[in-house]
Order: sequence, then C-alpha cells, then structure tokens
Amino acid sequence: MHALGILDRLVSFLQNAMNDYLLPTKDGTEKPPTVFDGYLPAKKNARRGEDDPEQEDYPFIIVRYLGDEDEIYKQNNIAFKIVVGTYSQDEQHGWRDTMGLMIRIKTKLREEQAIGSAMLTGKVSTALFENQSKPMWHGVMEVEFEMPQIQTKNKELMNNGFY
Repeated sequence: MHALGILDRLVSFLQNAMNDYLLPTKDGTEKPPTVFDGYLPAKKNARRGEDDPEQEDYPFIIVRYLGDEDEIYKQNNIAFKIVVGTYSQDEQHGWRDTMGLMIRIKTKLREEQAIGSAMLTGKVSTALFENQSKPMWHGVMEVEFEMPQIQTKNKELMNNGFY
C-alpha cells in the first residue's frame, strides 16, 4: 500500500472512530467532527449564487501527508499531520474541546495500531496552537506509521551485484 492509500484509510478510520463524538457547532447544535483529507473545502460564496454561505465547518479534523522516509532494506516510515478545529464560546475553557478531540484520536489510534498495512510507531505528538482565534480553537497532531517495504521482483539480480 502507498502513501495515498494509507491517507485514505486514515481518513475513513477517523470518520468511523469519531461518529459518536459530539461537539458544539456555530449554530448551537452538536455533531461529530467532519474529517477531510488535505485541507478544508473552499467556502461557498453567496455573491456568486452558491448555496449555504454559512457552511458549517466546525468541528473538523484534517489529515495531511507530511512525508515519508524509505530506507532500503531497513524501514519505511510515513508521517501525517492531523489538524483539529472546534468551536466554543467559552473563552476560558474552549480549548478543552480541542484537547479532548486530540486525546480521543490518539486513544483510538493506539487501540487500532494498524491502518491498512501501516503500523503506528511509538510517536504521536499533540499541541494546541499558541494563538487561538476564539471562539474557534485549533490543535495539531503528528503521527507516524511504519509501512512494509516494496520488495524487488528480480531477487536473482541481487546475487549478481546489481543491487
């Protein structure tokens, strides 16, 4: 499995793992975070005749590919950044929803351990943004997985010194 496949599986895993985790929205209701790959979708624009100018985007989880490191005959690691956003009018403790969401993500990843053919390594880091745009709150996580290495088809060439 390649980096895009792992990313897609991670997005799907997080959608399923968070479907019962309800968080406040801007309109006063609660819903599970929406999971996106890469970036938030562009906001719809009422001036151009597009629907829903108040598109709901909080709470959210974004999964981004950071990079991978493939050391031949040793290991193949891939890293993802997970950005989370929550909404809370509580200026003193609104950050707690963001922190709680990151704890939930980390717990679910540690319980699962494997996403597709990739295995979670020991490294999962979390941080809250230093500057928050209240009432929107944000945090970031980095997770690393080890993937199986691609095997060569022509193993006989290795014996002849070509690899």
